[in-house]
Amino acid sequence: MTRRIRIASIAAVVAIAVPAIVLAATNAYTSPTLKVSYAGTTTVTANQAPGSPIGSVKAQVSALALGGALLPLEGPIIVAPPGAIPAAAQSGCVQEATPTASWILQLSAAGQTINLPAYVLPTAGAETALGPAKIRFCLAPPDIPVEKGGATFGAKFLSAALTVNNVFSKVSQGAWIAFWTPWQAGNGQVNQAGTVASPAAVAAGAVTIKAKKAGLGAVVTGKVTQGGLARPAATVTIWGAKGKAALRRLGAPVKTSAAGTFSFRAKTGDVYQARVAAGSISAPPLCQLITPQLQGIPCINPTANGFTATSGLARKK
Repeated sequence: MTRRIRIASIAAVVAIAVPAIVLAATNAYTSPTLKVSYAGTTTVTANQAPGSPIGSVKAQVSALALGGALLPLEGPIIVAPPGAIPAAAQSGCVQEATPTASWILQLSAAGQTINLPAYVLPTAGAETALGPAKIRFCLAPPDIPVEKGGATFGAKFLSAALTVNNVFSKVSQGAWIAFWTPWQAGNGQVNQAGTVASPAAVAAGAVTIKAKKAGLGAVVTGKVTQGGLARPAATVTIWGAKGKAALRRLGAPVKTSAAGTFSFRAKTGDVYQARVAAGSISAPPLCQLITPQLQGIPCINPTANGFTATSGLARKK
């Protein structure tokens, strides 16, 4: 697995303003992808009491020691009580840095629990261009014995979904950047030259609507945007009503074009509303945006978050 991953927040389509960075680990360093649905700001609350639950995690690993069996892992994220993380484990991950807070991801599977530490750290030096804080995870290598520092089960993380509550304050537009550093094969040493970055933009979505009379119904058109930019491939459903009746869904959904626009022929109704659901998509411009902050680290697999949005009511004219 990677020794480290860092994730940072940026202002999505204009200037860089990265609030937080996360570091962890994976050995599939050509394909790491980060997806987020919430971004942090420069406000980071990390003073929760020891033992407090602050979130949850679900993950899937390939257990090399069990013939590559896929194991689902899940459990709470808690603030680490004093002494819960061995000093040697902490110093091996953060070196001389002093964590602002330490967390434990309590991952359970097959009757065993893997306690994965995570450290909230202040940034320093060149990292301050990305934000004031970072979270670091150090995953054990899957291809060396446990007694030599290898992962339980030979666990190779394939995916992980973390939910963290009341730590990062909300922003309407931002992003995270993950930096992934792999292990060298078979020797438990870090392959620093293999580090890559995978950013994930977060921005709210919106949908506009208008309706032009056509027969007993209308041609309903509009546009879906995200962070002020056109959002393609979003699914739009049109709801309508006649007179004072309740809105009901009209026909099959339509997709937005490359320009974010949509058109729907409503056969009936006087008033209409558009409801949009957009999934996470690739966002190549994001890599171009953050390149100056990456100091030569390759940028791969940029994404933008999914969202839902609802328009106001439009009466046909």
